[in-house]
Amino acid sequence: MGAARLRIAQFPVIGDGPEAVTWTAPAQPQPSAFPASASHCYESDSLDALGDGIEPTHSNDQEIPRFTWWPRQGTIEWVQFDFGQPRKVGGVSVYWFDDTGAGQCRVPASARLLARRGDTWQPVPGAEIETRRNGWNTTEFPPVETTALRLEVQLQPGFSGGILEWKVK
Repeated sequence: MGAARLRIAQFPVIGDGPEAVTWTAPAQPQPSAFPASASHCYESDSLDALGDGIEPTHSNDQEIPRFTWWPRQGTIEWVQFDFGQPRKVGGVSVYWFDDTGAGQCRVPASARLLARRGDTWQPVPGAEIETRRNGWNTTEFPPVETTALRLEVQLQPGFSGGILEWKVK
């Protein structure tokens, strides 16, 4: 009786014909290989998003976890991965979050990569980090041995920023 007004608009199709659709499970976040920390993380976002392995489709991908510095605007901010022991690194890729048209996050005005040497942070020679939307910003450099990497960004005046994914090579 409860189904008296039930209307079925589409029936599932089993098979391999033109009407069939293959179901794929949505991507599940993976734990990051490295512990992450930041100068600030918005309470609705997650540091785990930095290295969860979920690839964005564009810079305003709202379907995946993200990390942002919201509501900080126009400031210098940072995120870092701690390796726990010395590790050779020869490249990184960053996919910036930018919700132009929907919010107040934009790609940073600039970014630089730092490596921890003892108790100090030093710029990584040859590491040029671009801040383009809708794609990976990849840089390769002569390998450095370090126990941690830090991305330091200058947020655009009047805007915040964030990261959808950060890969270390």
